[in-house]
Amino acid sequence: MNQVSKIRPGVVAAYRPAEPTIAALIDARRGGMAILPRDVTPAVASQARAHLAAARLAMQAASPGMIMAWLKKLSGMVANAPADKGPFAASVEAVVEVCGDLPAGVWCPASRQAWCRQPAVNGRLPGTFWPRPAELYALLRPVADRIAHEVEGCEAILAVAARKPDTRRAAPTEAERKAVAEAMRQVSAERAAREAEEARVRRFGDYMPGNDATLRGWDLVRALEADLPKMSGEMRGFTVERIAVLKRAAEAADALLGYVKNA
Repeated sequence: MNQVSKIRPGVVAAYRPAEPTIAALIDARRGGMAILPRDVTPAVASQARAHLAAARLAMQAASPGMIMAWLKKLSGMVANAPADKGPFAASVEAVVEVCGDLPAGVWCPASRQAWCRQPAVNGRLPGTFWPRPAELYALLRPVADRIAHEVEGCEAILAVAARKPDTRRAAPTEAERKAVAEAMRQVSAERAAREAEEARVRRFGDYMPGNDATLRGWDLVRALEADLPKMSGEMRGFTVERIAVLKRAAEAADALLGYVKNA
């Protein structure tokens, strides 16, 4: 049975994907195929119910302590992890800023293995090095999306299971065809919105006041706030959001550094 370990501060969730039968139904539904009552046997419904509980738990928010624990274990697997408490806390802060919205289920041993097992690119093995936040986000975002899809898919399977079985084979009604088309439109719209937001982050997220790439934490917050009056339009709006996220990350880093010092 798939399950997620009980989530506590600093403890990594152990998430496993859905059983093949459930995964196939979820993928078929996302491809526009209807799930019929005859597809959902009692055994399938039982698997979907168990996996839904696990997937919902995996979608809980990850705490900074959980992300720190994940990175601490990764530090022993790569070549250039921060060795001192200060640089390590700063690296955790950067990862929290970029990846903090990813759910608890992605911060698991399997994702560390996925990082270390990346294939060579131009003769370089990226998984042997400490990850940049953007690289880590690119690796973990599809995992988070898959968990969200599994929650939605298991809910749909159980909704079908709750309906009275109908053994008659019938052509889809116009309403059903429109519902499938609308569902596919929503999936496309969600993908387009996510890609637009990622493009926005790439466009404005690398801005560093004075081209000073060494700015971190509160120094970066203060420098961005000083440059804010010079900005307008999308750049200003994005930077206001970025400052808010940086402040939360810096506060979390201060708390983590205090925890490390007192440990």
